[in-house]
Amino acid sequence: MRWLVSDVPNRVDLAIETQSGDANSAVNLQVRVRDPKFHPLDEASVSVEVQPAMVEPGSPTNSIRLQAEPSLSDPGLYEATYVPRGSGGYKATAVVTNSVGAEVGRAEGGWSTDLAAEEFRSLTPNFALLEAIAKKTGGEIISASKLDAFTQGLPQRHAPVMDSWTFPVWHTPAIFGFALACFIGEWGLRRWKGMP
Repeated sequence: MRWLVSDVPNRVDLAIETQSGDANSAVNLQVRVRDPKFHPLDEASVSVEVQPAMVEPGSPTNSIRLQAEPSLSDPGLYEATYVPRGSGGYKATAVVTNSVGAEVGRAEGGWSTDLAAEEFRSLTPNFALLEAIAKKTGGEIISASKLDAFTQGLPQRHAPVMDSWTFPVWHTPAIFGFALACFIGEWGLRRWKGMP
């Protein structure tokens, strides 16, 4: 007796790719959709609901619904980008409907995000980045041996001080006088025309 075994792809597949090097830890959600003959399905509507995986009982779920856009280069592929707001686990559920509104299928996936991992990956200072920031902002990099001279020279340096303040316009005498003149003028006009 011989058995023939074959893997048949799902009609809806969800792949989750983290974008390496992205400071926001953005995640690319890719939904691959196939028709009943397992050919790419182009005329579909794909929505992806993303929610934190660890939700305490009784607390509201902060789920976000994203509309996936079709890929310009790959038929049957729909993509959406999600930027997590906090560290932890996330669950994504893709729901696909065809052109007449009937549901084609669903797919689920998950991932975890650690927003502080990129920042604390290396404990050695990134001098190239620090120099670029100093150059763009008009600052300078001070070596440890010149730190005493730098602190002694701080009182002679000019530092712009910017203060923001708000002042209500109604508190100026000119505006108050103008409003009072309008009130008296309107009262006088009504009395002159015999109106109450």
